[in-house]
Amino acid sequence: MAEKDERRRYSLATAICLIMGICIGSGIFFKSDNVLVATGGSVGAGVAMFCLAASYIVFGGLCLTLFAARTDGAGGLVDYAERFVSPRFARLIALHYAFVYLPSISAVIFWVAGVYACMVLGLPPTLENQLGIGLALMLACSFVNALAPRLSGWAQNALTVVKVAPLLAVGLVGLVSVLSGRAQASGAGAAAAGARGLAWLAAAAPIAFSFDGWPAATSIAPELRRAQRNLPIALVVAPLAILTLYLAYFVGISLTLGPATVMEAGDGSLALLFTRLFGERAAAWPNLIAFLAVLGTGNGLVLSLQRLPQALAARGDLPGGRRLLREAGGSGATLLGAVLATLCVLAWNGVHALVQAGGLIPNGDVSEVSVCLTMLLMLPYFAAAWRMRRSGQAGRLRGRVAPALATACCLFVGLSGLADPARLAFAALELAVLLALTRVSGAGRTMVR
Repeated sequence: MAEKDERRRYSLATAICLIMGICIGSGIFFKSDNVLVATGGSVGAGVAMFCLAASYIVFGGLCLTLFAARTDGAGGLVDYAERFVSPRFARLIALHYAFVYLPSISAVIFWVAGVYACMVLGLPPTLENQLGIGLALMLACSFVNALAPRLSGWAQNALTVVKVAPLLAVGLVGLVSVLSGRAQASGAGAAAAGARGLAWLAAAAPIAFSFDGWPAATSIAPELRRAQRNLPIALVVAPLAILTLYLAYFVGISLTLGPATVMEAGDGSLALLFTRLFGERAAAWPNLIAFLAVLGTGNGLVLSLQRLPQALAARGDLPGGRRLLREAGGSGATLLGAVLATLCVLAWNGVHALVQAGGLIPNGDVSEVSVCLTMLLMLPYFAAAWRMRRSGQAGRLRGRVAPALATACCLFVGLSGLADPARLAFAALELAVLLALTRVSGAGRTMVR
């Protein structure tokens, strides 16, 4: 009994902070100008676009609550696939998250952390410096998560607070602007051409990436206290909180500076706001905020990734997994599993470095391909939620409305994100890696039997 209690190390607050910490990165601080340009300076259209892009996480989370309330097993999404979709799909999704999606996303996230670290420290923004610093940060997070998981959980909570604070602050500044009659809601006439017809919908895809990563939080289910109750709550509360914070920030900065000023300032709009409020010395603060935001995202991804090798071993999908299970005992992550996860991230770091150095994906990186593939792989979960309504296990909201809207968003964003030829080539590469891993895993399971 004591062993079981020790295993339940995370609270509901940590689950909420993990989801928010993974989703809220630096992107939100530098996307407002892109949104306004796409909408021709219309704040209202921008709000609608944020809500559209958020539908994936909001309604997708509602679908997953059906599964979270009915299982307490290890692996999160893997366990859901095993019980509610099919064992073969469970193996596919487990291998995808453990060896393709989470490692590739983590590699890019820590590189971005290195980018902001160079800005904060005043170092030359060379690719070598950025990758080197990112690699050091990744290894540090991996070390802390492997040897001090409770400390990592507390750090995740603290970093989430650090990221949420400026979003709330900008939202409050916007509210003060409205109440004092200083709000500026009119856009620039020259930019209005960007909002003709439905052209503004094109900006929904990059915004959707700001909401991605949340399903990874389900991997801590075995270590979450009262998981069958707390995980569904976290999957509902966190997405709505994220959407609220994003809207508060977007509306706040748009109304305080004015849409035209935000579009003109570009990525420097937050620095401009800080300068107006606190003086010239505050111009560097946004870089520090963005660095901490990205670091929190990376820590959350590593925390989730290190738990997947044990889940794979428990299912028999990881060659040599018996040793990992013997080492695991009652813990949620093992040193051997942490080493395996770290090696995967290092491999994807190499791929990412080659892509960036060679400019193989113009205006993008390997993470965008992984995000789109993952969105498409979520479709069977939504189909399973739809079937639960048919069998009387789900109501109309979670069994009909949520699956339909989440599916529409996944198809729209996922397919549009893979339309570029360069991304299509890398999507084929990732699929080839995934199918090869699936074949090896299946052969290994057959040999064990």
